[in-house]
Amino acid sequence: MKLTGIFAPVPTPFKSDGSLDIEAWRINLRIWKESALDGIVICGSNGEMPFVTLDERIILTEIAAEESQGKLQLMSGAHFPSTRETIDCAKALASAGAGSLLLLPPHYFKGNQTAILNYFNEVADNSPVPIFLYNMPANTGVDIETETMIAASRHPNIKGIKDTSGNMTKLGYLASAAHEDFSVFGGTGNWFLAALAMGACGGTMAASILYPNTCRKIYTSFNENNMKEAMELQSRLLPVSDALTRRFGVPGLKAALDSKGMRGGPCRSPLLPVSEEVKKEIMSILDDSGLDKYETWRG
Repeated sequence: MKLTGIFAPVPTPFKSDGSLDIEAWRINLRIWKESALDGIVICGSNGEMPFVTLDERIILTEIAAEESQGKLQLMSGAHFPSTRETIDCAKALASAGAGSLLLLPPHYFKGNQTAILNYFNEVADNSPVPIFLYNMPANTGVDIETETMIAASRHPNIKGIKDTSGNMTKLGYLASAAHEDFSVFGGTGNWFLAALAMGACGGTMAASILYPNTCRKIYTSFNENNMKEAMELQSRLLPVSDALTRRFGVPGLKAALDSKGMRGGPCRSPLLPVSEEVKKEIMSILDDSGLDKYETWRG
């Protein structure tokens, strides 16, 4: 089945001592499953994937499967530095309830595109569930080339990509040339509408964590050819999305969740919290957007 729609890359809640906050995780999941989300991404970048162990990823995925009761599709971050570890992680997360897995390219040792494609194919060969590629050059320093993405799309168990590069030319070529069952998702709310216009069939973006109904309305308005509404909502979402990603990152995102009655909490070290001044700025940006009126699911 081809994945489409809105997937939120949700944060991982921690206690002040750095341990997982399971109660907070359950509370957030119960709220998200009542929203317009199609699914969530567990332990992606916003989930602080590099700081979360395999055992913790399994626990988070198992609880998400229990709490979502089939209302949310679950995609879990499976990347580890080595192919062997990633395959072990893929099998464990599939057993825990993940319906698909998000996979960065290998990036500590900067291999060529052939090595990257081989890595994706080998993991996909051994994964019990479909693989979703993750192109995040700003963090990894590796930009998956269009030809590599298209070649990967031909693997029967590689079903899509989250592309955060912002390269609309690349995204457009990929959407038109990839296998018909391959899903291209825009990776940020900053240019969600532009990604849809270039052929994306969905998005996984930080803004959808707090504003899933708004993102859904952009998606629906675009598909119904109501470009006026889609453009207006995209314009209002832009400063929100930019604040939750490029400007203030995961600490800012978690502060935003706290301000809207959800469970954000602290980040895991070495990430630092935002200042009180920044918290006020974030709250002002969210309030000025006027988008809360669409998000009645938060209560």
